Amino acid sequence: MLTIVIQISIIYVIKSAAQTNSEACNSCCTAGVPGIPGNHGNPGAIGPQGMNGIQGMKGEQGINGEQGINGEQGIKGEQGLNGEQGMKGDNGSNGLDGTPGKLGPTGPQGLIGLPGANGVKGEKGEQASQQKSAFTAVYTSDPGRPIGPLKYDTIITDVGNHYNKETGKFVCAIPGVYVFQVTSTKSQGGRQIVTRIMKNRNIQMSTRMSADGLNSISTMVVLNLVSGDEVWIQPVSSIDNYYCSSGARYCSFSGFFLYPA
Repeated sequence: MLTIVIQISIIYVIKSAAQTNSEACNSCCTAGVPGIPGNHGNPGAIGPQGMNGIQGMKGEQGINGEQGINGEQGIKGEQGLNGEQGMKGDNGSNGLDGTPGKLGPTGPQGLIGLPGANGVKGEKGEQASQQKSAFTAVYTSDPGRPIGPLKYDTIITDVGNHYNKETGKFVCAIPGVYVFQVTSTKSQGGRQIVTRIMKNRNIQMSTRMSADGLNSISTMVVLNLVSGDEVWIQPVSSIDNYYCSSGARYCSFSGFFLYPA
C-alpha cells in the first residue's frame, strides 16, 4: 500500500514540473513533440510509519424498546366425538412351545414349617381275625411205664382242638412257628427217664433224669410246622420210662402258635 502511494506522489511531481515548463515555453516558443515516456524509476524508500490516529469516543447505549403486549389466550375448542369401536379381531394361533430350560441349581433348604393341625380321626377299622392254637395236657395219675407216644389223660387247654387225647399227638392245622414245652418227673425208686420231643418220627429234643429220688426235668423247643405235621412226646426205651405223676400233675405237655411262617 505504501509503495503505491509513493509512486503516485512521484508522478504528481513530474506532471507539475512539466506543466510549468510548458507554460514557460508556450510564452516564447512552439510546443514540441511529446517525447517517449521514460522508464519507471526505482521505488522510493519506505517512509516513516505514521502516528496512530486518535481513538473515537464510545457511543451511548441505546434505550431498550418497550415490550410488546401479550395476546389474549384463545378459547379452548370443544372435545371431539368418540370414534366407533372397531370389530374384535380373530384369536391368533397358539405359538409353539419353547425348548425346556436347563434345570436350575437346588436352592437352600427352607425353614421347618410349623406343625399342621391334627387330622380328623379315622373310622375304627375292623380287627383282623387272628388264628389261634394252644394246648396243655397233663397226667393226673401215675402213668406207669408207657411205651410210644405219652397219652396225657387230662386236657387243661386246647384252643382250636388240635391236640388229640386218644393218640397223644398235636396235629398242625395252621402253618407257622410253634413253641412246645415238656416236663417229666422220675419215680422215687425208678432208674431213670429219657424223654424225647418228636416231629413226624424225627427226634427234635431229648431230656434225661437219673438222679435218686423224685426229680423232674423240663425242656422247650421252637418248631416251624406245615399243615399235617405231628408233634408228640415219648420215652426213648422201655428201660428209660420210670415216670411218676399224681393229682399234683408232675408230667405235662404244652404248645402254642407263635406267628405265621
